[in-house]
Amino acid sequence: MLQIHTCISVHCDQCGEVLGASGYPAHYRSERFALTAAAAAGWRSGPGRWWWCSVCAPALICQVEGHQFSQWWRPLTPAGDPAVSEYRHCRRCCLHESRPAEPDLGEGTEGTDAGEVH
Repeated sequence: MLQIHTCISVHCDQCGEVLGASGYPAHYRSERFALTAAAAAGWRSGPGRWWWCSVCAPALICQVEGHQFSQWWRPLTPAGDPAVSEYRHCRRCCLHESRPAEPDLGEGTEGTDAGEVH
């Protein structure tokens, strides 16, 4: 007996990743179920009904809307001195940036503990 099966699978329009487990596409009986599952898995829709996986979406959204950076922070070295650089990261796509810190002007300059995550 031959049977015809029609189903929907979701693929990232940026990298081609499939929504499913271990690289095998999940199959859905309707577009509504497929899109609900994609949204629940952190996938995002883009212009023109494009779908981006949870890895590609943050970077592409930041490319269009800009990054959501944390404040600059300056860690302390293991010796307790302010580091020579300060850092920040994008809360959406995890892009890290660093820059030289202003020279230490003595008292009143505060850093955070070495290795502390913000």
